[in-house]
Amino acid sequence: DAGGDDEGDDDVREPGPVAALLGDLPPCLRAHVVGVAATTAIALSGVVDPNTALALDTPRTIGKLQLWRPITSACFLGPPSMGSATSLYLLVKYGRELETAVGTTPFAKFLILQTVMLALFGGALGVPFVGNALITAVIYACSRLEPFGNIQFQFGITLKYWMLPFGLMAVEMLQQQSAAAVFPHVLGVLCAHFHHFFAVVWPRLTQTGPDPNAPKSKRS
Repeated sequence: DAGGDDEGDDDVREPGPVAALLGDLPPCLRAHVVGVAATTAIALSGVVDPNTALALDTPRTIGKLQLWRPITSACFLGPPSMGSATSLYLLVKYGRELETAVGTTPFAKFLILQTVMLALFGGALGVPFVGNALITAVIYACSRLEPFGNIQFQFGITLKYWMLPFGLMAVEMLQQQSAAAVFPHVLGVLCAHFHHFFAVVWPRLTQTGPDPNAPKSKRS
C-alpha cells in the first residue's frame, strides 16, 4: 500500500510555466490572453489568411453575421516578434493592474465596450486590427486611477502616470519611423477617454446635493 501511495504521489506534477502564468492572472485578463494566443495560433496555422478572415470588415460582420471579427481583430497582435511580445507584456502588466483595482466585472464591461467602439471606429477608418489600440485603452484607463503618481519609463525617465500612454506613442513612432504608427494608439486613447468621461467625469459634474463620501457632521 505504501508503495502504491508513493506511486500516486509521483503522478502529481507541478503545472508548467505557461499554466502557472495563466493561473496567476485575474479571470478576465486570463480570458483575453488566451484569446490572443488562440488567435495567433489560428493565424500561424495557415488554415486562413488573417488579413481576410480575422480583420475588421463591417459589411461582412453585419451582413454575413461574421461576429467573430471584432474579437479576433482585438486579440490579434501580429505574428510573433519583439513588437507583439512587448504588446503582450503591456497587456498583462496593465491589464492585471486595472482588473485588480476595479474588479473583474467592471473590467470585463470596459473591455467589451472598448472592443465594440474600436470595431465601429476602426472599421469606419480602415484599421484592420485594433489589438494594440485596445491595449493602449487599458493603459490609459490605468493612468486615470492615479494620474499624478510617478511611474518609471524607459531609460530611467520618471513620468507622471497620465503621460505614460503618450510616451509609449512617441516610442512607437520612433521605432516605426512613421507618424502613422501612432494612429491606433490615438484611437485607443480616445475610446478609453470616452468611457472615462461618462463613467467618472460626467457623474461628478451632474452630482447634486452633498458628496455621499464626505464625512457627516454630528447632530447637536
